[in-house]
Amino acid sequence: MRQTLRLFFFVLFATIFGVAAGANKGELHDENYMKKLLKSSSLRPGVIRLTDNNFDSVVSAPRDYGLVVLLTAEAPQMGCHLCREFGPNYNLVAQSWHHEHPKGGDGLYFGVLDFRDGQKTFQKLQLKTAPNLWVYAPTVGADAGPVQPFNYEIVGVPDVPGSVIRFIESHISGVHITIHRPRDYNKVAMTILSTVAGVGSIKYIYPFLRPIIESRAIWAGLSLVLILMFTSGHMFNNIRHTPYVAGNREGGVQYVAPGFSSQYGFETQAIAVLYAFLAFGAISLATKTPRMPNRTKQTMAIGTWCTLILCLFSLLLFIFRLKNRGYPFSLPPMSK
Repeated sequence: MRQTLRLFFFVLFATIFGVAAGANKGELHDENYMKKLLKSSSLRPGVIRLTDNNFDSVVSAPRDYGLVVLLTAEAPQMGCHLCREFGPNYNLVAQSWHHEHPKGGDGLYFGVLDFRDGQKTFQKLQLKTAPNLWVYAPTVGADAGPVQPFNYEIVGVPDVPGSVIRFIESHISGVHITIHRPRDYNKVAMTILSTVAGVGSIKYIYPFLRPIIESRAIWAGLSLVLILMFTSGHMFNNIRHTPYVAGNREGGVQYVAPGFSSQYGFETQAIAVLYAFLAFGAISLATKTPRMPNRTKQTMAIGTWCTLILCLFSLLLFIFRLKNRGYPFSLPPMSK
């Protein structure tokens, strides 16, 4: 009887001890443990420093939290350029999550295991390359997933933080990460200094710039150049990347593109020059010739400018007719 009672109590104590040990073991994988680890071994805000001593306890199941682990080798002697390029993007994602959850991970934690701190772990996992990004889903709860991690393929993508976020959100339910980029105070300071320097420079240079700024002739000339540039088709050439000239069927050079839906670079320049001379002739007739005191010279100038305008306008219409044989406009006949 006594032996039976001893055996009963032995089994009872063994069971209680096993349950207690299992409970203690379970506590190692809950969020309270991760919050303490985040405060005690943080590399930077929101990033846990993992080592050979704590890696297994962090990633082992059961887990009621999601975990993102970067296994890297950023030491200069390791020569891993991709590790040093990928690290800042990973830190940006981790710090963005920490920015919205400053008091704890709230179901998601970020860790970094550098080769310097985890050589044994790298060997145990048989990792021969770095960096590696693994995402562990929770193994208990409503959003439980598989025990094994999901491996993110680190490839050359234009938006690395966005790609990492989409990968994490696709494997851990209920997680939404918004990028919060840290303020670059050096850039802000440089902007302020540049603004102050620019305002100060304008204050001292303005007396020299004032005649130029207030010159009606300069603004009129600049406006005329811009008008001629855009009406001749300069922006069309930049958008379509049109050739300067092209070859024709006879093996020669074609300077004017057929049709009104296309043009060449030479054609644009020729039209701009014609418009410029026509505008200059019209302005001279309206402003210069009336002020000439000599009647003979005035008559000769009027005749010269009218003849030049007539010839240039005739050439302009000729180019339009080359582009489209059905162009309906032409100069009136000089004689019947």
